[in-house]
Amino acid sequence: MLSQKGELLWFKSSAHHGAAVQTVRLLLGELLQADRNACGYPVMLTGSAGDRLSDACPGLSTLGDIPAIHRGIRLLAPEVKSAIEIGSQSARFLTELDRGTPPRFAVNEHCAGGTGSFFEDQMSRLGLRIEDYSELVAKAHSIPRLSGRCAVFAKTDIIHRQQEGVPTPDILLGLCYAMVRNYKAVIVRGLPVEKPVALCGGAGCNAGVLRAIRDVFALTEEELILPKNFLYVGATGAALAAQEAGTCSMGELLASLCGQDPNMGDRLHRRQSLDPDPKVFVSDPPVSGHIPPQGCALGIDVGSTSTDLVLMDPFGELMDFQYLRTAGDPEAAVRKGLENIRSRFGQIPLLAVGVTGSGRERIGRLIGADAVRDEITAQARAAIQCMPKADTVFEIGGQDSKYISLQNGQVADFQMNKICAAGTGSFVEEQAARMNIPLKDFGRLALTAKAPVELGERCTVFIETAIQSAQAQGATQAEVAAGLCQSIVRNYLHKVVGSKPVGHLIVLQGGVAYNPGIVAAFRQEFGDRLTVSPYFSISGAYGAALLALESTKGPSRFHGFDRQPEEEVALSAEIQRNIAFYQRGPQLLLEGYDPTPVSGRKTVGVPFALMIHKFFPMANAFFRQLGYNVLLSPPTNEEIIHLSQQTAQAETCYPVKLIHGHMAWLAQRKVDYIFLPSVHTMKHETSHVEHNYGCVYMQTAPRLAARALRLDEQGIELLNPVFDLDFGQEAMASAMLGLGKQLGIPKVRCLPALMAGAQAVRRHTAAVERQGQALLASLKPEDRVLVLITRNYGLSDPVLNMGIPRLLLERGHKVITLSHLPAHDLDLSADHPNLYWPFGQHILSGAKLAAHHPNLYAVYLTNHGCGPDTMLANLFRKEMGEKPYLHIEVDEHFSPVGVITRIEAFLQSLESRPPQPLPEGFRLTNVEHRSAKVVSAPDPGRGPLYLPDLPPFTPYLRNYVEQVWNTETRPMPLGEPSLMLGRAETSAKEYLPFPALLGGCLDAAKQELGPFQVLIPTTQGAEADGQYPWAVEAVLARRGLGRVTLVSPELETLPEHCPNPELLFRAALTGDLLLCAPPERREALAPAEIPNWEGLAALAAQIGSMPAADRPLAVVGEPMTMFALDDGVLEALEQQGRLLLRMPLSEYLWFLWRDAGNINVASWPARMRELGRLLGARSGFSPEPEDLRIAADRLLPGFAGANGRYRLAKALELGRSAAGVLTMAPRYENTATVLDMTGALEGVPHFHLAMDCDWDESAWSRLNSFLYYLK
Repeated sequence: MLSQKGELLWFKSSAHHGAAVQTVRLLLGELLQADRNACGYPVMLTGSAGDRLSDACPGLSTLGDIPAIHRGIRLLAPEVKSAIEIGSQSARFLTELDRGTPPRFAVNEHCAGGTGSFFEDQMSRLGLRIEDYSELVAKAHSIPRLSGRCAVFAKTDIIHRQQEGVPTPDILLGLCYAMVRNYKAVIVRGLPVEKPVALCGGAGCNAGVLRAIRDVFALTEEELILPKNFLYVGATGAALAAQEAGTCSMGELLASLCGQDPNMGDRLHRRQSLDPDPKVFVSDPPVSGHIPPQGCALGIDVGSTSTDLVLMDPFGELMDFQYLRTAGDPEAAVRKGLENIRSRFGQIPLLAVGVTGSGRERIGRLIGADAVRDEITAQARAAIQCMPKADTVFEIGGQDSKYISLQNGQVADFQMNKICAAGTGSFVEEQAARMNIPLKDFGRLALTAKAPVELGERCTVFIETAIQSAQAQGATQAEVAAGLCQSIVRNYLHKVVGSKPVGHLIVLQGGVAYNPGIVAAFRQEFGDRLTVSPYFSISGAYGAALLALESTKGPSRFHGFDRQPEEEVALSAEIQRNIAFYQRGPQLLLEGYDPTPVSGRKTVGVPFALMIHKFFPMANAFFRQLGYNVLLSPPTNEEIIHLSQQTAQAETCYPVKLIHGHMAWLAQRKVDYIFLPSVHTMKHETSHVEHNYGCVYMQTAPRLAARALRLDEQGIELLNPVFDLDFGQEAMASAMLGLGKQLGIPKVRCLPALMAGAQAVRRHTAAVERQGQALLASLKPEDRVLVLITRNYGLSDPVLNMGIPRLLLERGHKVITLSHLPAHDLDLSADHPNLYWPFGQHILSGAKLAAHHPNLYAVYLTNHGCGPDTMLANLFRKEMGEKPYLHIEVDEHFSPVGVITRIEAFLQSLESRPPQPLPEGFRLTNVEHRSAKVVSAPDPGRGPLYLPDLPPFTPYLRNYVEQVWNTETRPMPLGEPSLMLGRAETSAKEYLPFPALLGGCLDAAKQELGPFQVLIPTTQGAEADGQYPWAVEAVLARRGLGRVTLVSPELETLPEHCPNPELLFRAALTGDLLLCAPPERREALAPAEIPNWEGLAALAAQIGSMPAADRPLAVVGEPMTMFALDDGVLEALEQQGRLLLRMPLSEYLWFLWRDAGNINVASWPARMRELGRLLGARSGFSPEPEDLRIAADRLLPGFAGANGRYRLAKALELGRSAAGVLTMAPRYENTATVLDMTGALEGVPHFHLAMDCDWDESAWSRLNSFLYYLK
């Protein structure tokens, strides 16, 4: 409560745990008791959890979070220019606060790594009070690197740091730095950090956060200000606004709340209730407690959260088991377990001892275990013991989840959770703690719910928003608990199992089976196909005991902790030779490189990233010949990672993020230039596509990283030639000669340098080829060989390859890389006619070769956040067919334990596949072709054609198809039912349109008994969207839906190849014009058929005559997201009375066609100009379409991908006249990230909507804060 003079008269904070109405009622009662006169004071609401208050009291005004913080900070700390606000689930950054203009701001969206809940979770796991955090971090002496991306995965890092002996205070300080670095990289990004900076929100209570913010943002004590009432900044801003706005009084609000039933007005989505199966009784396994005379086997599972020990007789009967907390000290936990055994049973003869779990290697060596096995193998063995014919294992642990496919009792395939922990046991543990429900009661409570609430598939922290919203709308704890049980099952099935096959005999294992609600949720999905293992709670230890018993011949090696552990066995001479041979490859790249500088010469810095792993010999020779020193940044190390985290300004894939660190390392060494080429195209000899594009990051990353680092302000010039290698070596030569011109060196001097560079590349290529030939010649035909398949920098970079090559080699396996195989010799055009990524061509060629050779096994590395990889993973799986391969996604997640588990499980699964002799006349390149049912035009003989539903364009596009192709059409909805079907077949971060289109196909297949067609257009590149048809077809083929044909015309060449392109263009224009009309008039205005030009003009004139609001809101983005997958956001904005100027689909297509060099569209700009003139203030059309291309050439010259050039130029154009611009794209879309990183829209009020069909109150709060400043 504020006085008229802005003095704080009363303040208090209270956690509401979802009961917002009741909590506000109590606080208002306390306030009015303290000051009776306050009853008539005005009140304003802010915050994302207050919907129920607005419903209860319609006269209550609200203020968005950002304006509330802005106004509050101006009162409490008027001198600050930027504000960092970190709350429990929210994190915001505001800057330019002192200019009297709307601030620039950014907020967290769908990751809680930069929020206060991150710390609460970690302290809870460590058994410490959050109030003691500051006192503990004061004792820290080091800052260990920890994961700041995910609260649950940070726990894994904590545990492994504890196992390494890192003190708790150091770990807590490391968490502060991890969170602040994540906050800077994900939220602040490219916004200017103007000083002084205020810190507000609960994180201000944490001294470790204060220290980390000062270090990470390079702030002095004076430059980081903690306002006196930093916890109440938002409430203070709302109180200020209440004094000016027409709103209700405190007394009126309290009266409304006291008269409201907190459970009224249920607007929740409900799901089917959980039905406990009386046949499924979950309890601890029975034990005999009797040790047989001949002895027993001991199994130990050393996990990150628990350590389990079992004693088992020679026939698999359980004698005893223990479940102990690991508590960060696995050795102590095992010691305690062994002491418990001795105290209960005395000295017992042990026949065999097996160890599994994340701490298996160290504990196994310390105690002399007979078998040390990975968790996948141990879990599979336990499942087979209880159900010999089991074909599928679901195992959910505290930190990770596993899916295992079994064939004939052996592991045939497996999957573990990647970077999201929403399908793990910690997910339930976190929510139970937040809801104050004892974990042991959670499942039973869930079973009592009659109507569980739909909570969606969210991050373990962000689902709390959905929980609080549900509770605020009257959901009971039982209904929320049941919804959470169903949520964890769906998360597990979608994010872990994904599109992997689920058999008919499923065994459920892991500690979550103690929860009858989760068991019931699994049974709801699979019925009697799913059985809970009797050993579910100790299945890892039980499987380890079985494996040890089977592998031990003779007496056990076990000696416990009674003597010194055996020395680690030295690597054999052969393994050492294999490692040295493998390491020779990276050494060849650096031949001729000498970092010693020559005095008096300028230095060219070369970041050891991306294509430098291919082009360094050329760069080194070229610049040396020209008289420059050359300094190559080191292979990625801890320092480079730290610099990347400090300077990266977007959530790109990891390889691109690392560019920032390499450039920053060079900048610290005061180089004069930094050389890093952009790769626009790069043609392989056997490619037949129109253009062979580098991904959107390859095309732009050097310039964007240089901008983020402000290299020009440091006096460092970027040397960034654009390699358009579709045009051969001459194009590279021309680009390098252009560098000479930039450096002021005449062509006559550059030519010898260019020749030296070309010779260096030829020497390196020849050396690599000789190495590959030598390696292949040394292999026997029956040798089983692992092939590492990824991009060249993913193989060479020691961080991007996560040490996998050495891990494989140390385990005695022969390892080759894609460069050692004749992958470039394959022509993929018959199977992948539009695969426009050269790396993709190379990767899928490798998959074909590995699938074809009986003794080659693929280890496939992808990058988290890589758009192309989301599609290639589906195509790779199709190429591999039934042959097993190991797929590992590379990310910043620090702990290598999960990688080792995957590797060892894969290697163990290969033991059941002995090497095979090669067939007579075998040729490696004689691969199997796997063509796809993807065509360029519809055919009436293939059944009806389903068109993705894009209202209001759908009826006119159907009209077009039926006229020109005489094919029956049907609309294909892309709503939630389709999306759920599609997401059940995906597991990576595919862009939203992909699961929607895939789900639409699957939904149509349920309705159509015969053959049918589906329209999914393709593009020439370079985004993932052009590969949707082939990735969808790969899933359809796997599902046995060969009756579906995908019709995939190429968008860029539609005017050349489709009949009557003018009719198609008019169809798009018709939809565009209707979207310019008021929403309530569109249905009445909609023509029955595609109008001619005169009809379009008449429609535009009629719409243009309707009144239009001043200063409309512009919308630009990816078309499918804008017109079909916007979660109802645009419709809601129009219902609020806002005039939206949407980018016209027709103009979007025209630009794409014009960029592709199409000459058939030359007359259409005049038509669009005229329609725009007639629409007047309601027009989103450009007054001069060609000006958009001129602007795009300035902003993103040559860029190819998702029509990004148009989207950027259009947003800038509309931003000049509109009040603000909304940009829309699927979440994770790489092109949207590139457009944001250009900074081209700085100065234009704009807000990005990253759509993934999970729009909620928090999202509205963010958007409303933006809209507030447009008034």
